[in-house]
Amino acid sequence: MSKSLATWFTPSLQTISRSAGRSAVAAAAYRACVKLIDQTTGLIHDYTKKKGHVATVLIGASDISELWNKAEAAENRKNSTVARELMLPLPDQWSDNERRACVRDIAQHLRNTYGVAVAGSIHAPNKKHRNNHVHMMFTTRTVDELGNFGKKTRILDDMKTGEVSKLREAVCKIVNTHAEKIGSDFYVYAGKFVDIDKNHIPTKHVPIQAGKEYRAAIKAQNEQVKAYLADVAAHDKKAEQLEADKRELDTELLKAELSNASNLATPESTPAQSTPTSVDEKRVEPTPPAAPESPFKRKQIPVACEKAYFRHQETLKKRDKNERLYKDWYKKHSDLLASEPTRTQRVFAKIGLGTAKIERYDFELSQAKKALSNIAHNRNLYKKILGDKNSLALVEQYNAAIDHNAKISEYEAQAKIAHAAKLERERELAEEQARQLSELENQRDWTIGLDPTENQKIYVSASNDLSL
Repeated sequence: MSKSLATWFTPSLQTISRSAGRSAVAAAAYRACVKLIDQTTGLIHDYTKKKGHVATVLIGASDISELWNKAEAAENRKNSTVARELMLPLPDQWSDNERRACVRDIAQHLRNTYGVAVAGSIHAPNKKHRNNHVHMMFTTRTVDELGNFGKKTRILDDMKTGEVSKLREAVCKIVNTHAEKIGSDFYVYAGKFVDIDKNHIPTKHVPIQAGKEYRAAIKAQNEQVKAYLADVAAHDKKAEQLEADKRELDTELLKAELSNASNLATPESTPAQSTPTSVDEKRVEPTPPAAPESPFKRKQIPVACEKAYFRHQETLKKRDKNERLYKDWYKKHSDLLASEPTRTQRVFAKIGLGTAKIERYDFELSQAKKALSNIAHNRNLYKKILGDKNSLALVEQYNAAIDHNAKISEYEAQAKIAHAAKLERERELAEEQARQLSELENQRDWTIGLDPTENQKIYVSASNDLSL
């Protein structure tokens, strides 16, 4: 059975650390859907009512509670990493026993390679999403046959060693081996889409801590990428169908030509009259459909340019708001100056007549002056930020890249339309060629090969009979 690239994935490897407020006991209880008591803190973690759990495979340990309480007890630092977790998808078309066997082999590989204890919890999909997967929790320290914890497995802490990549490749190999044994058309690859498809455009990750506008911009860009990839896939499918139609048409034309040659090449036949060469000579073979390629490359936007652009946009909004505040406070300040108390009113205020009104006026005037001063300060600040040459250069680079990519998208859309029109013209031409060949076949002279003298004798004999 030929393998199809059913899915791509890079097994997700993460750590469970106290510095993040996490506990190995709590994590194990959640994944195994059991009730565990953390003997270090006394906390009870009960997830027995949680749904979706299929089975938990233990390798290097016999009791899940004892395993992870020992893992917690083996660490003394408040920021210690108490466990690691490898998460990966499992084929939906496999049975529970087949998935369990695969998980057991992966757990055994971890045990044999790093000397750790492993708890693999298999989760089943819900009604809406088919998402069979497994959480492979394993200790950060070696565990001997008696359950004693040893040294840290620091080789998985440093990404530069390449050990994490080796682990991912080994896990994929185990999954693919099981797929071959089962006869499942399932193949996984611990790499990137671009390694498989050179034309693939990856989407960007949306950081959780990113601002609202920044997240919206990335999501919009990702949607454009997905739409483009969908168009490319649809084009490729249509191209494959057109290619199949072309092969079928070529077969029919060949059969028609062979049939015509067979009918004409008889022993008693004479050389046939020359057929018009317009069909054969003007026949144009349709070119194989191929996706239109852009003569340009998309520009990757550096993170610094993106940050500078969105910071620039945010500053513009703040500046505009500051200017609106300036108009409001300037009007209020002008109105206060126009209604300034007279000297007489202030003299009476000193003796207690109209004092509250004067005090309220002075307070409002001071507030207006203070607000205008702050607005002037902010105006100079925004002007300085917006006028920064380095920032402006990054913003210009961002805008140039956006415009460039937009033009490429427009070109690619036009190229697709033109390419589709070309394929349609070639198909119509092929159909016209087939029609012409059919007409020539129907118009063939069936008197070819007969003796013209016999026709003449018959004609003369008939004339003599009429004369009598």
